[in-house]
Amino acid sequence: MSDRALNRTPLLRWAPGVRWAAALRRAALLGLPLLAPCAAARAQVFDEFQVFDGRIAEPGSFDLNQHLVFGRRGRKEEGVNAPRNGMLTTTEIGYATTTWHEIAVYLPVAREFSGDVFGGGFKVRNTFVVPQQGEGLLAGGLDIEIRHQSVRFSDANWAMTLRPIIDLRGGPWQLILNPALEVPFGRSSPVFAPAVRGVREVVNDRLWLGLEHYMEFGRIDRWETTGRQGHQLFATADVRLGGTTGLHVGVGHGLTRNSDRWAGKVILSFDF
Repeated sequence: MSDRALNRTPLLRWAPGVRWAAALRRAALLGLPLLAPCAAARAQVFDEFQVFDGRIAEPGSFDLNQHLVFGRRGRKEEGVNAPRNGMLTTTEIGYATTTWHEIAVYLPVAREFSGDVFGGGFKVRNTFVVPQQGEGLLAGGLDIEIRHQSVRFSDANWAMTLRPIIDLRGGPWQLILNPALEVPFGRSSPVFAPAVRGVREVVNDRLWLGLEHYMEFGRIDRWETTGRQGHQLFATADVRLGGTTGLHVGVGHGLTRNSDRWAGKVILSFDF
């Protein structure tokens, strides 16, 4: 199971030799849109709640990840047609082309608690990493994600995410930073939306516990006040279920009024 699998969704791939991310991505493939979570998110930032590390799967391998996110906001978003109360399911299929590149496709579907179901377009992510850093202290890379989604998911129909990756590991600990920049095409200026994750291996090669913080500070030319920023804190657990299967679960709470009040996420991954 690929380390990346566990690390992506906030899944991070922490344990050396455990390819969680790839596995999770494969899990996504299996679960063709089940039920959809988190309806009408104001920004893609809070779509899958996923952190990316600097390790990828072995070249030539596929992975499937099934993401399931639950959101409870309790109020309507300004300028959005529906409250963020519901479920979002996303199927993610990834393929490692070389030791330094991976490509993945995301297919999200959402279901509001009111019963409305709607598609979320698609995303294509290209991940570039420094090769041969899988077991090292420091790994890094860059994610470039292009997406086409309706206004129920995004402020712009077409947008891009530039996501640098800084991945530090030492002993049982791992720290991952994703200082991402969300770039809507033809709309407002880019939005700074970083994410950070800290994880500790609790049971050797089997269980990892961590904290994840997802942030949205606003447009880079007009920083939002603290109360209008997005800050979501998650407590997470990653479990290795087998050699090629992993499970990531998390419960999150919003720290500001502009964040999801409560959110939950599950990622099941498979490596092939």
